[in-house]
Amino acid sequence: MPRYISRGMEQKDDTTRPPDADDRLEAGAPRRRYRLVTPLSLAIALGCIVAVAGLWLVTLQRVAFEREQAVASAMQSNANLAIAFEQQVFRTLKAAEQVAAFVREQYLQQGSDIDLRDWVERGVIREPMFTIISVVNEQGDIVSSSQETGAVNYSDRAFFKALRASDRDDLFVSEPVLGRVSGQWRIPMALRIVSEGGRFGGVVVMSVDPTNFTDFYRQADLGAQGLLELTGLDGVVRGRKAGGKISFGGDARGLPWFQLRAQDPEGELIDENGAVDGVPRILSYRSMAGYPLMVTVGSTSDEVLAPVMQRRVDYLALAAGASVALLCFGALLIVVLARQRAVADALACSEGLFRATFHQAATGIAHITPEGRILRANDKFCRMLGYSLEELRQRDLFALSDEGEREALRRFLARRLVAHSPVFSPDIEKAYRRKDGGLLWVYEALGVVKDSAGQPDFLVVVTQDISARKELEMRLSHDALHDALTGLSNRVMFHDRFERVLESARRYGRHAAVLYVDLDGFKSVNDQWGHAAGDLLLQQVARRLEDCVRAEDTVARLGGDEFGIVLATIERADHCEVVAGKVLSAMEQPFVLEGAVAHISASVGAALYPRHGTDADALLAQADAAMYAAKQAGKNRFSIDTALSPLADDGVAGPPG
Repeated sequence: MPRYISRGMEQKDDTTRPPDADDRLEAGAPRRRYRLVTPLSLAIALGCIVAVAGLWLVTLQRVAFEREQAVASAMQSNANLAIAFEQQVFRTLKAAEQVAAFVREQYLQQGSDIDLRDWVERGVIREPMFTIISVVNEQGDIVSSSQETGAVNYSDRAFFKALRASDRDDLFVSEPVLGRVSGQWRIPMALRIVSEGGRFGGVVVMSVDPTNFTDFYRQADLGAQGLLELTGLDGVVRGRKAGGKISFGGDARGLPWFQLRAQDPEGELIDENGAVDGVPRILSYRSMAGYPLMVTVGSTSDEVLAPVMQRRVDYLALAAGASVALLCFGALLIVVLARQRAVADALACSEGLFRATFHQAATGIAHITPEGRILRANDKFCRMLGYSLEELRQRDLFALSDEGEREALRRFLARRLVAHSPVFSPDIEKAYRRKDGGLLWVYEALGVVKDSAGQPDFLVVVTQDISARKELEMRLSHDALHDALTGLSNRVMFHDRFERVLESARRYGRHAAVLYVDLDGFKSVNDQWGHAAGDLLLQQVARRLEDCVRAEDTVARLGGDEFGIVLATIERADHCEVVAGKVLSAMEQPFVLEGAVAHISASVGAALYPRHGTDADALLAQADAAMYAAKQAGKNRFSIDTALSPLADDGVAGPPG
């Protein structure tokens, strides 16, 4: 049981004594002199010095702690932004890869009769991020292009040489070059064409404006001098925005984050010297999966640390003032020890300092028993939780905590009770439940006050509101893994969930399945009623697909009007057909749009684990092929093993759409 004892010293009240009483002594009597140098006064002086040293130590530790917290928060925020930037680049590259693959397939079928300019005018190819799309033959001459080019040869370009000399079948992202058609700096992206006999047949090349990558700067809060960079693993910068300056094509091999990437594909660092433009920054970098690229996001150290440095000035001023006050108090105490009034004066001063510090603190402070019962709390603590002091005294710290945080708090409290250091330490971030039911995230430290026997007397709880930062972190994390239009999982989360399902299936010997869904007739909705109606239809499709599956299954938008479904566990192959049947039935129902009613259908392909493969990429490719077979067979049907299932309609096969 904590003990709080107020001890006073009985003394004679001499307030009525004249101030010059010492001057009216008997004749011949020696004048009384007060000894200032005594063992007690020396102990007091030493104590004041130690207290001042301790005060400055705590102040400097607090300044260092807040600086570390600001840097850590900036690193976390930049890491989240780096994930979002990576996803934007990933979507751009995937779109480029899909368009290039489509053009390559059509070129292999049509040959030199392919007319990309006509396709662009008719909207067959609609990718505003690409400034020009061209088919180049094995000699480097343009066969067809989305723009008027004249006689242009690309045989000397790096992308042409690289794809001619290798058999790679993935997208090649070149370094920025000066476009021979546009006359502007562009980033070429090329896909190899293989002619009959496996010979090199040319390339499909697309040009992307580098500012498409740096435009993400406007969406991210990086400050006036922030850094956004897309760099190839060859050391050439594809696009960089440092403050208001955009550049590309530079050499990044000497940059510290490029060198660190060789040891760790992702991480954070502080660039004290400002390697890019002399501006020190706090940076986060990530290597992109599947592409020889890395992204870097940074915010300036000055902007991140500006609030900390302002508080540092305040802390130092307060510490200086408190130090002067403490030393003066010690001197005064030594002087007046000869007088009995010193103890009362010291107690009054100490009580006033405590009340001012406790009640006027900018952070929430509470005193609790070792069992967690609240003894007292300052106004800030009460306002943060929405309770009065009397209401708080009727509760303990665990009852105020969110239910999922209570056990962690009990462990944290137990650790602090046995800790040797009384210094507040950054041990825990936790959630409180406010009186109004809202969630309050705080950064919490506990200090232990011991009694004369060295046993825990009570604990001091110091809390700082971090709800705004937590909300931002959760929002950025959600946006990085979900489709902005439909709210479904995006391609990244889809692949992650699929890998987890396959891992569980392999571990426990279960079956799993993946469905590939492509809408039939979606283009006509966009053409007839506009893209706003198309977006509304996609949102309704997303909800219907979620209604067709279980809670443990995953529905994702893979891009455009394509969706993927991962069935976590299935007992038999026909369970997959049951879900596909639900999807087909759901898509056949009319879609009520703003001022219109649309009718579409869907083509569904599926792949089963382990019958069709054991890895995610192989299974997804099989499901895609099965969906294409359904398209070829007349749409509005389900296919597996690239052959039609019993769910297929008895219709006439038509072209894919």
